[in-house]
Amino acid sequence: MLRLDELGEHLKQWLTSTEVLEAVLARLRDLDPIVKVGGSAVVTRHADVLEVLEDSRAFGVSETYGPRMQRTTGAFVLGMEDTPQYQVEASFIRKAVRPHDLPRIRALVLDEATQIIEGARAAGRLDAATGYARRLALRMVRDFFGVPGPDSATLGRWMRTIFWDLFLNLGNDEAVAAAAVASSDELRPYLRSLIAARQQSISSGAPVPDDFVTRLVQSQTQAGIDDDGVRRSLGGVIVGAVDTTSKATVLALDQLLRRPEALAGARAAARAGDDQLVSAYAFEALRFNPHNSIIVRTCHRDTVLAAGTERETTIERGTTVYAATLSAMFDETVVERPQEFRAGRPASSYLHFGRGQHTCFGERINQITIPEALKQLLLIPNLRRAAGDDGELVFEGPFPERYLVELD
Repeated sequence: MLRLDELGEHLKQWLTSTEVLEAVLARLRDLDPIVKVGGSAVVTRHADVLEVLEDSRAFGVSETYGPRMQRTTGAFVLGMEDTPQYQVEASFIRKAVRPHDLPRIRALVLDEATQIIEGARAAGRLDAATGYARRLALRMVRDFFGVPGPDSATLGRWMRTIFWDLFLNLGNDEAVAAAAVASSDELRPYLRSLIAARQQSISSGAPVPDDFVTRLVQSQTQAGIDDDGVRRSLGGVIVGAVDTTSKATVLALDQLLRRPEALAGARAAARAGDDQLVSAYAFEALRFNPHNSIIVRTCHRDTVLAAGTERETTIERGTTVYAATLSAMFDETVVERPQEFRAGRPASSYLHFGRGQHTCFGERINQITIPEALKQLLLIPNLRRAAGDDGELVFEGPFPERYLVELD
């Protein structure tokens, strides 16, 4: 028999589940696509969600993310409006990731995935969350971005607690905020020391790895970025590189394991080495349970949303706007038969990485890492969810913490 506290937790999980959320959002799409409640508005139609995300002058980010970044990573482009500082710092970090990096990134994922899977064969089971997807993401931060941390566990704690507060602490939970501040107080001096050491190596002519840290340091003078700007840029990028990637990988795997026909198609694509088709299965699976269902913006000026349509609505300045990307990806006016699983939908069907000025910095990287991580699991014969309760997806807050799968 469930205790009252257990019943409350089960009820909370049910109310916040993607299935329930999408059902509620579907009703809003039909009955009141732009609903205003107090100082908030929820936007559910695909066209209107795009309008919010793409009109960065009317719908900004600084009120929501700026203060959180100031108390953790420091100012970062995802919390800035389209200012001169944004333009300089966004260009600075984008130039540090280059097209020829993508094969290298795929190889890193393949190498780490192979090691993990081979190590799990004797036990016949694998934790696809912390033991696989999160390890892959931390390997990327260590080897591509050049930030190993004092150790993997500490680095993982820093990344999760800070990201949680920055982007997912919508209720302003004080414990979540305190954990993020504590982690930031540890991360800040660590990054300063790392950057200083890399600067010293470069200035002395010592060999340095070709990683993100090195590229930032090598270009900071030309870009006009001081040492704190390097630290802020580096910290902001790596914080978003771990739990988004691992969460997306786990949720996509879970959706495929729930759908035998889709799983068979994805496995066939993996065996055929069709990376494009594996990617199509991955992001279609993620549509049914995205790693981020809602993006928050603040209205900077009175704005007419969906002008000229029957749902035309004025959003007043200061309104907190919840752009429901989950709902947009199920909008039947844009997405054909949205309840069907269809690998190969047009890219416009998906909003996994947002849109507009603040499209996820790691979009190009994640379009490689997530499908490659899934591909290596799909190549395992008879991969399946562990039996009974062991196979249930367990979360720490909003993050997948354990997801046991079995392998022959």
